[in-house]
Amino acid sequence: MRQILTVPYHRIQKWFWILLFLNALFITGSRFLLLPLTSGEIVKFELAKQPSIADNIIQTWVAEGKFNKAIESVYIDFLFIVLYTTGLSFACVYLSIQTRHEILIRTGHFFSYLMIIAGICDVIENICLLKNLQNGVSKWSTSLAYDMAVSKFSIIILSILFIAICLIFWAIEKMTSTSKL
Repeated sequence: MRQILTVPYHRIQKWFWILLFLNALFITGSRFLLLPLTSGEIVKFELAKQPSIADNIIQTWVAEGKFNKAIESVYIDFLFIVLYTTGLSFACVYLSIQTRHEILIRTGHFFSYLMIIAGICDVIENICLLKNLQNGVSKWSTSLAYDMAVSKFSIIILSILFIAICLIFWAIEKMTSTSKL
């Protein structure tokens, strides 16, 4: 196998575990911080697509006293963007290395760059969501938020599927290497 890594393996491994821990901690902490608002409600707002749907969600949040938490959630998401994009990037690289398959290692590096695009989509989406929350809902910002959310979620889902494939290959590698002993 040709040299693909430019960063020492132990650094990738260290950052994978640190970022996994930080992402888990952030997700757990933000759930409690944003109560009574749920992540499902935010995702519904991200995927509203139509201004009337986005406006109805906002009106419900106002009536239920969740509006300020919704704004807070979008601001908190800017930090989460940094955490999840770097976390998934390192996961793609680290777990692809574990498979010892060159094509998966190269694909892991490709997915790490795709996470940058997911992060950019998420930032644009959040700007549109804040515009809808703070300045009134518009067709343009609602449509753009929807398009960016779909793009972001598509990249994230593909990355998670890739990680699952790497875990399967890693497990097969472990089972076949121990059975050879």
